[in-house]
Amino acid sequence: MDFLVSESITKLSEAVVFVAKTTANFKPELTQLQQTLQTVTPIINDVVRLNHILDRPNHQSAMFLDEIQDAQQLVHKCLKIKRNLIKKFTHSLKLKDVNSKLLRFFQLQVQADQTRDIKQTLVEVSDVKQRMDSLSMDMKQIHQTLSTTSSFSSTRRDRLLGFDLVERSRLGWRVPVRPAGIVAFDQPLKKLKAKLLDDDLMDVNDEHESESSVVVVAAAGGCGKTTLATMLCYDPQIQEKFRESIFFVTVSETPNFMAIVNDLFNPNPSGQPIPFQSNEDAKNKLGNFLYENVSSPMLLVLDDVWSDTFIDNFPLNIKGCKILVTSRTTFSQFDVFQFDPLSEEDAKILFHCSAFSVGKKRPRPPVDDNLVNQMVKRCKKHPLTLRVVGSSLNGRDESAWRSMLKSLSQGSLVLDLNEEVRNHLERSFKTLDNEFKEYFMDFGLFPEDQRIPASALLDMWVHLYNHDHEGHDTFDKIVRLSFRNLVTLVASGVRKDSGATVNYCDKQFVTQHDLLRELAIHLSSKPEVPIAHRKRLIINAHGEHLSASILNVQEPMRACILSISTGELFSSRWCDLKVPEVEVMVLNIKSKTYTLPHFMKEMQKLNILNVTNYGLYPSYIESLHLLGCLSNLSRVRLERVVISSLNVNILALENLQKVSFIMCKIGNAFETKVGTNNNLKVWPKLVELEMDYCQDLVAFPGLLCDGVHLKTLSITNCNEMCEISEEIGKLTNLENLSLRSCTKLEKLPESITRLEKLSILDISDCLSLSELPAEMGKLVGLRAIYMKGCTGIYELPRSVGELSHTQVVCNEEIYYQWLEFDNVEAELVEEDRLETLMKII
Repeated sequence: MDFLVSESITKLSEAVVFVAKTTANFKPELTQLQQTLQTVTPIINDVVRLNHILDRPNHQSAMFLDEIQDAQQLVHKCLKIKRNLIKKFTHSLKLKDVNSKLLRFFQLQVQADQTRDIKQTLVEVSDVKQRMDSLSMDMKQIHQTLSTTSSFSSTRRDRLLGFDLVERSRLGWRVPVRPAGIVAFDQPLKKLKAKLLDDDLMDVNDEHESESSVVVVAAAGGCGKTTLATMLCYDPQIQEKFRESIFFVTVSETPNFMAIVNDLFNPNPSGQPIPFQSNEDAKNKLGNFLYENVSSPMLLVLDDVWSDTFIDNFPLNIKGCKILVTSRTTFSQFDVFQFDPLSEEDAKILFHCSAFSVGKKRPRPPVDDNLVNQMVKRCKKHPLTLRVVGSSLNGRDESAWRSMLKSLSQGSLVLDLNEEVRNHLERSFKTLDNEFKEYFMDFGLFPEDQRIPASALLDMWVHLYNHDHEGHDTFDKIVRLSFRNLVTLVASGVRKDSGATVNYCDKQFVTQHDLLRELAIHLSSKPEVPIAHRKRLIINAHGEHLSASILNVQEPMRACILSISTGELFSSRWCDLKVPEVEVMVLNIKSKTYTLPHFMKEMQKLNILNVTNYGLYPSYIESLHLLGCLSNLSRVRLERVVISSLNVNILALENLQKVSFIMCKIGNAFETKVGTNNNLKVWPKLVELEMDYCQDLVAFPGLLCDGVHLKTLSITNCNEMCEISEEIGKLTNLENLSLRSCTKLEKLPESITRLEKLSILDISDCLSLSELPAEMGKLVGLRAIYMKGCTGIYELPRSVGELSHTQVVCNEEIYYQWLEFDNVEAELVEEDRLETLMKII
């Protein structure tokens, strides 16, 4: 009946509008009736809808329906009246009467209904209060029961397992309000839901059940972990599976476990807290309650967990219980769901929802789409930043957008412009101990959107933090930072298990989210610390020159770590920086020609130098001779640069211990004319020399074969190198020799057999090698030979029978020959034919 009322009043409104437009008669009356209907129609529709929901009687609706239908007939009759004045008059009065009846109905009948509804509501509230008071007494009895260690009787247990909606509403740990307007989380939600609905993870008979019952959503701060967990709780499939047994606990950085458990039993802040004797007491009572009173299956969400030990407070062995943890740290002992970054498309959608949200007018003139795309890019696909920055620009004209974009393009950080995002990310940093805070800030020395070689970090941290040279310490610290989602360890895809490992950081790379990098820079460059007093001086040059803030510093600076990043347009016109205390220097360059800063010659404490070219083309380094003035240099790393020559002063650096040439054009750089200085000792303390992807290296320089302290020589992926000087036999302390993927190397010099301390020989993928040295057996210290991909070697020298306890990794072609020697342990590896073909090409 109610729906007929709603439909009839709609038809009446339509009839009034139609007749008013069709005939010139009854204009005032029809206009007044139309205004009344426009006022009451929405109200009537709401009343009809609510009566249907509440199942209210409809006898009044029937009476009102008759009035509406009579009025509809009257309006249609008015359309037929043309010149009859009497009918005009009488129907005019009838129209006024209809309007009066409508108004009288709402003034009398609706007010009476309101009074009745209020009274009825008060009665129902009183009834609910009595029921709640009764339930409160039941809950007190439950609390008293929990205070004892005796178990429930089977009768009481059966009753309590009926855990209905009313009882759940009396408890805390409720799911937060469903977030509105959330986009771009469909795929993560789908994957996480699939993981939680997997019944295989709930096998309580599995000895590892405690681990498998916990799923950890791990990501950096501001990535939307809490939002994802909340959305999951409202998912229909999740609600169908776990029903009322869904609990949501916000843990935070410094949790009070007894207070958290109290919130479950006593969610009202004004209530009397439960007197737990200790955390252990709270843990036991919580476990007993969940085991006895909560139906299976159960979902327990622990949001914002900072320590894995906190999870141990919750029951991990209840059948059907799933615990979902959100954390900035990857707890690897549990099942980890890695929250991947947003795609570009999703980032745009999320930003648009904040910058152009419903209910706010889009700026006029419209914001250019290209401008919007640039702003999304500056937000680094970080959900919190996209939301906050988008909201800050919502409703603002295009000039405000361009002003912010200009600030960001000129070196300002997103974190400097938005305190909310900065504070959110900085929470992760504050939980680190002082040692790891230093490691984290060192990542700000490198440019954005680039892979950082772990070996470059090793070079720095050996000096700054006394790490070991083998990379154990450095790699461990990188892994631990990755567990906290502050960096990401990237698999290089180059090193195979069959290759030799120079150190634990060899061929390993690290990336960092751009906002975390900005945080590292911000923490190293806080405005309250004067530039001249900073420990790390991070300079980003935009355009041809350095920034004015650096140029204006006249006093000597105290920084011991210096990073300078320049672009393709940088002019290499250096100011006179005074940085005498610098021990570590990182130069990030992009230009085709680059001049080392002249003030380097005054940096007599410089110990570590890292020069990396990130441009499209190799960068020609001018004024390289300045390195010859830096007598304390111990480690130099050059990547993608052109080295025209190395003068005598550079070659004579007496404290140099490690040199790395990565993708460099070396040419004839080592063909230095020593002149009459026949006593020149080239890098006399050199311990490690690395040449990787130096494609114009044809022969290993004999000039470097006098290093009596050299222990590690790595010449890899140098595809044009076809020979090695016989003088390599003079490297009597050499322990590790790697010639991996030197595809044109035809033979090993016989003098290599004089290297009695040689322990590891890696000739993997040396496709052109046709034989091993005849006196190979003289290498009595050799412990491992890696020769996977040496497809040209078909026969072994008989002297290999003199080797002692040597492990050999090889392909099938030579594997069975090695098996003939009892003193050798051969390991067969499968050859990747496609990879071999690519190396040949």
